[in-house]
Amino acid sequence: MGLLVVLLGAIAGAIYALVRFMSAANEGREAISDIKGAVRRGKWSKQIDSRLVENLDDPRDAAAVLMVQIAAYDGEITTRQKDAITGLMMQHFHASREEAEGLYSFGRMAIGQINDAANALGKMIRPVKEALTLDEMKELAVMLEEVSEVEGPPTERQRDLIVQVRRALSLDNVH
Repeated sequence: MGLLVVLLGAIAGAIYALVRFMSAANEGREAISDIKGAVRRGKWSKQIDSRLVENLDDPRDAAAVLMVQIAAYDGEITTRQKDAITGLMMQHFHASREEAEGLYSFGRMAIGQINDAANALGKMIRPVKEALTLDEMKELAVMLEEVSEVEGPPTERQRDLIVQVRRALSLDNVH
């Protein structure tokens, strides 16, 4: 009888160990799946975040993103800020109202996906440096300053981005 109890205990212990092992294996498999999913989501999110700014080839797109970012640092973009941005685009880019609205919309979409243009400034400035003359780059800096002043004196964040843009374009080194 004692041998039967020991044998049943051993079988029960083996079954318990097998069940625990299978449970741990399933949890491990789920954890690996979760990690793979997170990595996949992270890569996809990174591609979306960077795609808009990495593939820019029109300096007007980059300028639109920067102007919208300057305005967005104040909070919600006001009608006055939007009008100033589209007006500057029409004046400096010789864009029609529809083109200016499209550029403004692109800038809003890009800011919504990259969160802060300052984090992607190097990639955004590339088409500006490749396509614009020194005077046009200076005009861009002035446009950013004008947008920053629409709702009052520029904030610290607005001034910081303008300084970063000027530095990235090497405008402070030129007289």
